[in-house]
Amino acid sequence: MLDPNAIRAGLPPSTTVPVTIYCYDQVGSTMDLARTAIATLPPNALPVLVVAEEQTAGRGRLGRRWVAPPGSALLFSLGLQPPAAATSTPTALIWLAAVALLETIEAETSLTVGLKWPNDVLVNTSAGWAKTAGILLEGGWDEGQLVWAIIGCGINISAAPDPQTTLYPTTALTLAGAPNVDRLRFLQALLRRYDFWMQRLYAGDGDSLWSTWRNHLLTLGQNVTINTGYSVIHGEAIDVDRQGTLIVRAPHGIIHRVESGDVGLVS
Repeated sequence: MLDPNAIRAGLPPSTTVPVTIYCYDQVGSTMDLARTAIATLPPNALPVLVVAEEQTAGRGRLGRRWVAPPGSALLFSLGLQPPAAATSTPTALIWLAAVALLETIEAETSLTVGLKWPNDVLVNTSAGWAKTAGILLEGGWDEGQLVWAIIGCGINISAAPDPQTTLYPTTALTLAGAPNVDRLRFLQALLRRYDFWMQRLYAGDGDSLWSTWRNHLLTLGQNVTINTGYSVIHGEAIDVDRQGTLIVRAPHGIIHRVESGDVGLVS
């Protein structure tokens, strides 16, 4: 079981992400515990990291369940008061989580990694690209500004969901060809990248984060099908704007700007 002291031992003294760490054997949802922590901890105790070996009510985007056998994944939520750069562009926190994870997988394994808009991390397997992690963002608003946020992340380390229960191919790092992933070392490396990019945001530099995220999007240049929840859009994903909106050109030339949705598989 992961331990707060062990996690902190692998982080530089200057690290500001996280300040507080909680580790649990089993919880309903780390997102719920992070929300409670934000409401009860003093500001100088944030960001707060909540890690669990198992979630009984874990969730992904659009209310989907996120299920992983105990100890087979990294399941955590990071609660924080967002940098100014993210108060009006909350998707910057999605970019941060995705880029930090991509960089960590590249540094800690030999796997080839890519991003699928808006928030999935994929690795290249012998059968093609497959999802190994998902990212969830929740937040609270005041007069149109984000005042608190929780970044949730589930990373498949040694087990992947039953393919019959998922919309898209999934895998785990060890199944994809990285047989010796140490969860503690991996989490420490990931938190160091979180800290790096968070400091960039606090310094007002959102451009380098956005461009790094954009440059790793496998979705761009692909013919895609997007289910927005109220319509289905077909076309070529031609770009993303500075807010993270996906720009899709339909076959008849009409341009769609998609803020959220399920994107068809990158092939």
